[in-house]
Amino acid sequence: MTSFGSGRVHVIGGGLAGSTLATCMAEDGLDVTLYDESEPFESRWTRGMQTAPESHKAAEPEIFYDPRGVVAAFFARYPEIPKKLIRPTHCVMGLKRGRRKPAIVSLDEGISRALISRRIGTTMRAYTAFTLWRQRYASEEERVASTLSPGTFATDDKAFKSGTYHRDALSVLAESLFSMPAHRCSKALLGRVLVPDLREILARHHEPVFSAIDPIILNDIALPALRDRLLAAGGTIKAHTKLGDIDSTSEYATDLLFEDGTQVVLKPNDAVVLALHPKPLCDAVPDIGISAAPAYRRSMTFELRQPFAEPRALMVNDDIVRAIYFNRRRLQVALNSSLQLPASQDTAQFAQLVWQRCVWLCEQYLALDLSTRVDGDDKNQAPGHLFLNAQAPFPEMTPGIAAARQHLRAPWKNAFLCGEVFTPDQLPGPAALFSSVLDTCRMLQKFFA
Repeated sequence: MTSFGSGRVHVIGGGLAGSTLATCMAEDGLDVTLYDESEPFESRWTRGMQTAPESHKAAEPEIFYDPRGVVAAFFARYPEIPKKLIRPTHCVMGLKRGRRKPAIVSLDEGISRALISRRIGTTMRAYTAFTLWRQRYASEEERVASTLSPGTFATDDKAFKSGTYHRDALSVLAESLFSMPAHRCSKALLGRVLVPDLREILARHHEPVFSAIDPIILNDIALPALRDRLLAAGGTIKAHTKLGDIDSTSEYATDLLFEDGTQVVLKPNDAVVLALHPKPLCDAVPDIGISAAPAYRRSMTFELRQPFAEPRALMVNDDIVRAIYFNRRRLQVALNSSLQLPASQDTAQFAQLVWQRCVWLCEQYLALDLSTRVDGDDKNQAPGHLFLNAQAPFPEMTPGIAAARQHLRAPWKNAFLCGEVFTPDQLPGPAALFSSVLDTCRMLQKFFA
């Protein structure tokens, strides 16, 4: 165990990454200070994003990529955090192309297996398996090509236009998982999600690919538990401290300058961890040389009367909706990135339009009548709703950024990056975040050794 005399750890950013790393380091015996620009551990979105106080129950879609169970393994060490934080889930891919029926996919079994099994004949299955496997090792320059165009599903007459089920499935996943238009997502990025490796495709007992995370438990139970453990281990939390700049010598960071006028002088054996979103990270440390290109997540949340038994998702290419997520009493709708909201249309009218489309999609693909889950006499009226138009924390994976990540290094010997900046083999999401935290922990232990 490292002693307190080894130096202090200054963690900048009190989101999920920063608070998790600070807690781990404090429990390791290090002297840790956590800085946050607002009040640490207030309700946040699943991936560390802040929401307004009145909307803190509106969560980001809860489906996430975790093939090695990193998130579940991390929280297993904290008995006060319910095990149901992480649960298995499934989805329906209702693509309606080429007269194919929608594919019912168990996300614990993996998307690649489902896509392969949809093919008719051994030859077509082998070909699909080969193309999926090849995409895992494709160049970051190769984009996902969609056969769809905006408004393809404006009418049922266009729904049976000939197309490739496999390619459309990639487009839906790109839109849903990475909060960006499909054509901006590389085949290599999506291939690593769809196909862990060739051995896994052939394995009889496969690893789960997708799971579901309950954001209410994460926000209201897990983060306060981490806060309490950090304080119990001797750590310090400083709120309302937004990082302004970092002074340095040619090799070491020497001073932390905050916008409230606070200055922290770093000792030679102190370490600084930047657990920031890409844009503030690049603003604070321009030496990194990576320009953030944030994606935007637009979603509509509806509150229902009757809860759903288990988490599930409906992924569908539609001119309005790209995915619907069912969790407890909430229906979260991820909107199509190409959808243009007329300036003359207010939120209530827009919510009614989205709700009517959700009712039709759920009836079409799930034989689910949403009107039975709505309070009030008018079952066709949109229930209580919340429209979110927020900046997603992860940058779009343009070829330049994807290439830069392979060479991304902290500019000084005592500065470390954690949370929102991942190595090429890590995919955006909670699993990558926790993997980044564990990697940073190992680097800090080596620094203080």
